[in-house]
Amino acid sequence: MRTTLTLLLSTALLLVAPTGAAPGAAAAAPATAAERAEAPAERAAQRAGLADRRRQVVRFTNRARRANGCAPLRQVATLNLAAQRHTKRMARARRLDHQLPGEPALGRRVTQAGYDWTRLGENIAYGYPTARSVVRAWLRSPGHRRNILDCRFRHIGVGFVMRGGTPWWTQDFGRR
Repeated sequence: MRTTLTLLLSTALLLVAPTGAAPGAAAAAPATAAERAEAPAERAAQRAGLADRRRQVVRFTNRARRANGCAPLRQVATLNLAAQRHTKRMARARRLDHQLPGEPALGRRVTQAGYDWTRLGENIAYGYPTARSVVRAWLRSPGHRRNILDCRFRHIGVGFVMRGGTPWWTQDFGRR
């Protein structure tokens, strides 16, 4: 039964971006032949490092939760799928948003990925090169911190995409 969608999303609409990084609002194809040639190599690197990046984000997130009296989150494949799909869409559009034009809202995205939920939350970011740096940034932002330290959440999914040299991140939090 879907009862609570933690819409800290509106307060967590990412104000967490490194200085100087500003993706455009519209999607743009790679401008040069070199950028187009880079795309397959980026995809291969993403596949190779995705599981490791997910583990790192979960580890740093759980470290903060333990320090604040919360149980650790368990990574769930269906939340990973929802987070990864959303991260890919943001990177492709070069737009940081909890709901991109034409995209379902978080609850529907997570349900479509196969996660039956009663509570959800989401953190998004871009431009942070490491799992440690993005989790630190989220912890410094009140809305994102609330999601990470919400002891009612039990599960997590992580999305990561590197596009044009810019890392894009999503954390989806859930409780069944």
